[in-house]
Amino acid sequence: MLTGLLDRFPLLRGLVDFVYPPLCAGCREYTETPGGICDCCLARIDWWDKSILLTDIDFRTPSNLDEKEPASFPLFAAGSYVGPLREIVVQYKFHGATSVVSVLAERLAAQFGAEIQKLSPALLVPIPLHPSREYLRGYNQAMVLARAVSPLLGIPVVDDIIFRVKKRRPQSRLSKSKRVANIQSVFALSAKLDSDLCRRVILVDDVVTSGQTLFEARRTLQAAGFEVVGAIALAHRL
Repeated sequence: MLTGLLDRFPLLRGLVDFVYPPLCAGCREYTETPGGICDCCLARIDWWDKSILLTDIDFRTPSNLDEKEPASFPLFAAGSYVGPLREIVVQYKFHGATSVVSVLAERLAAQFGAEIQKLSPALLVPIPLHPSREYLRGYNQAMVLARAVSPLLGIPVVDDIIFRVKKRRPQSRLSKSKRVANIQSVFALSAKLDSDLCRRVILVDDVVTSGQTLFEARRTLQAAGFEVVGAIALAHRL
């Protein structure tokens, strides 16, 4: 609503900018750059120019030991979770700086669009938040990214296939050895799946470290016949 008013009344926008000057999400300095990321921070981001192959060989569990080979799929991340991109993601994820997504989504589509299309994905599936966490935050950051990149890739978003049914500690705060147990069984399939949905999907998340959240979502989707052919994220933490 406020955004619409600002677009209709330039003088009001000027007043708001005077009281609350627009700051770069990366360095917190004044900027008029669309998207809320200054040119200096954009130049300092460690952009990825190649996809990253995620493999869950280090996360074998009793539920998937019978698989002949560990699951793997490509991750298309805009950049490394260091420097300005780390601060940009923090501002986006926890402080409502959702305008940065337009800039990063365009970068993702320009860099990886052709490679993603070769996978013939039919759907973008954002990683869901627990309802209580989404309520407090006001939005699901993975959903915002999915909706931003969807028209650029020509792939629709579907957000009612899986749900997060258990609230656990954030994966980023845990050691590698504890992430498997923390994320197990947190997702559940929708009780009313559309039988006509194409089953080739791309998962969408904000930051990917080990990829265990993505693989847990994959295991849940696999139970309904879906095939995860890749994942998209703003950043990858090495």
